[in-house]
Amino acid sequence: MCGVNFMKRIITITSLLIPLIVGVIFVILKCTFKLSYNLLGFSSVLESIITFASIIIGFYTAMYGVLLTLKDSDIMISFRENKLMGILKFQLYDSLIASFMILILSILLQVLVKYPGEFTSIATNVWTFVSGYFISTSFRAILLLLRIMFNSDDQSKNHHIEDEPSTEEERNARYKRLNSDK
Repeated sequence: MCGVNFMKRIITITSLLIPLIVGVIFVILKCTFKLSYNLLGFSSVLESIITFASIIIGFYTAMYGVLLTLKDSDIMISFRENKLMGILKFQLYDSLIASFMILILSILLQVLVKYPGEFTSIATNVWTFVSGYFISTSFRAILLLLRIMFNSDDQSKNHHIEDEPSTEEERNARYKRLNSDK
């Protein structure tokens, strides 16, 4: 039991720290290379981020619907048994919130770049941090969702193969077991 709590703490700390660190690295790189919103092509970057964030939000929406159908899968039961549902929910909410934040900030920056000044510089720094945060949380969430999906597919295939009697004797034995349960 102690090992599970330790692993939960490690996963939680990692889930919190990595996106923050990536966001800080993005801001450091921006400042190091003296990048600003005046950079040629910045408006194209904003449009691309808006498109990408919209696609990611759509992907999350579709995958959350799929998760509802997998609530009784082996991996979801394992998450519940190991009390990891809180971490799962946090990671999914965190990535969805980061997606909406980058979408809103990118739309806001499309207007602000037309009005140079200190506020626009601060907004660009915030946008840069949230961009790094968004990329890392999206990567984390997509890996998690894909792991759940593929684990569920593998588990259902394994159960299907195990449940399928291969010989006539096994089929008869299974038929007798099922009828004796009634």
